[in-house]
Amino acid sequence: MWIMVLTTVWLLCISIMDLRKCNVPVWMLVPGGLLAVTAIVCRQGAYMDMLKGLLPGIFLLITAFVTRKAGYCDGIVMLFLGILSDAGEGLLILGISLVLAAAVSLVLLVLRKAGKNTRIPFLPFLTAAWLII
Repeated sequence: MWIMVLTTVWLLCISIMDLRKCNVPVWMLVPGGLLAVTAIVCRQGAYMDMLKGLLPGIFLLITAFVTRKAGYCDGIVMLFLGILSDAGEGLLILGISLVLAAAVSLVLLVLRKAGKNTRIPFLPFLTAAWLII
C-alpha cells in the first residue's frame, strides 16, 4: 500500500517537472528505482511476472533509441512501473497513456496550438494512466 502511495507522489513530482521544463533530472529517477527495488524484495516468487512487466519499458527505451523522438526517462519510468505492477497492468498503463497522449495531441492540432513536430511531455500521461489503473 505504501509503495503505491509513494509511487504516486513520485510520479506527480516528476510529471510537474516534465511539464514545466520538458526535462527530468537523473537524480529524480533514484526514488523510483528505490521503490522498484523495494517491490522486488517484497514480492518474492513473482519474478517472472516482474520480468514480463519490463516489456513496455523496454519498448519505450528502444523507441527512444531508434527514433530519437521519445525520451529515455519515459522508458526508465515505465520500467519502474512495470516492476511495481504486474505484466498486464504495465501494458494497460502504456496503452492508456498512449491513448491519452494521442487525444491531447489531436486536440492541440485541431486548435492549432501545436504542429506535427511539437514535443509534448509524456510523463503526465503515464501518471494519469497510473492513477486510472
